[in-house]
Amino acid sequence: MNAHSIKVTCLGDIAPIEPAESALLADAGLKKNCFENLLAPSDIVFGNLEAPLTSTSIPAEDKKYLLKADHRVADIFPKKFIFSIANNHILDYGREGLLDTIYHLTQKGFRFTGAGKNLEAAGKPVIIECKGKRIGFLAAADHRYPAATENTPGLFPAAPGLLLPRIKQLRQKTDIVYVSIHMGMEYIPVPAPGMLALAEACRQAGAHVVFFHHAHCVSGYTTSHNGATLWGTGNFLFPDILDHTFTPWFESAAWHISHQPAGNGICVDVEPLSLARNGMPKKADTRTSNKILKRVNYLGRRINKKENLGWLRMANICKPSYLRLIITNYADIARRKGARHMAGQVLSSIRTLFLNRH
Repeated sequence: MNAHSIKVTCLGDIAPIEPAESALLADAGLKKNCFENLLAPSDIVFGNLEAPLTSTSIPAEDKKYLLKADHRVADIFPKKFIFSIANNHILDYGREGLLDTIYHLTQKGFRFTGAGKNLEAAGKPVIIECKGKRIGFLAAADHRYPAATENTPGLFPAAPGLLLPRIKQLRQKTDIVYVSIHMGMEYIPVPAPGMLALAEACRQAGAHVVFFHHAHCVSGYTTSHNGATLWGTGNFLFPDILDHTFTPWFESAAWHISHQPAGNGICVDVEPLSLARNGMPKKADTRTSNKILKRVNYLGRRINKKENLGWLRMANICKPSYLRLIITNYADIARRKGARHMAGQVLSSIRTLFLNRH
């Protein structure tokens, strides 16, 4: 790597919940060294923290997956981490859980974006000086999840009318802009129509790198002369919490973005990772690496051509591994909230996958 280039590593979902929490706290020094070694080439790491750091025991709602972690797990991460906290689990334990997370990250010296005590705070970017360049970071989440208001805590929504002006403002203050978006359909690696439209709008507004997470499986990436879109960054640290085995959950990657000196654009380097059942990541072996890279390259080519993506989504929906998971999840929704609510969720998923543009 050129000594003057800047390397930013983008990571997917990070949920240091049990049993990962126990593994991290049992030997914090060893785990800290492992993370530092794994991410050593990076100047900055931008990842999605998908669990509140809180001790509160009162969930915000009755849902199947409720995530939270001991605040001490944050000490294992290198200080070059910037966290997105815009996602569908950061409010699992309500406003108190979110505000606890903000407090602990602030006390520990971590920078974060994507949620806050009000809409203004939630949309506040992080700006880093690195090798003579100013780099800006923004995070947002699908409008389906609880957004902050002028007076209440919540997420910064990935609504074009709110997100795009923030990107334009940030571009005026910085040399490079990153936008992290929690959006898509779980277990489907093909971007939905709304993701395709939003990514293009973000790039037109001034974002150099746009990356998505939420699907818990890696997708492809596409590039232009001075930017990139990562369509699904998978899991970085996430224990197996599913009812049925979903192999792509454990086959992930770290996405290293190198910004070259002026005029030479950027380079994307995909580093395959394997996750253990307890969620801990490590570099993938040769066989798994080849499998992950083959998947990333195949999906990247298909997305770049934008041909028959609807059929490709349908092909993934029809896979037995997906059907088992989604039927189990919808059955749980029906049990907890009734058949009418479940039917609404099914229709919402269909619109997201095939119809929505924004």
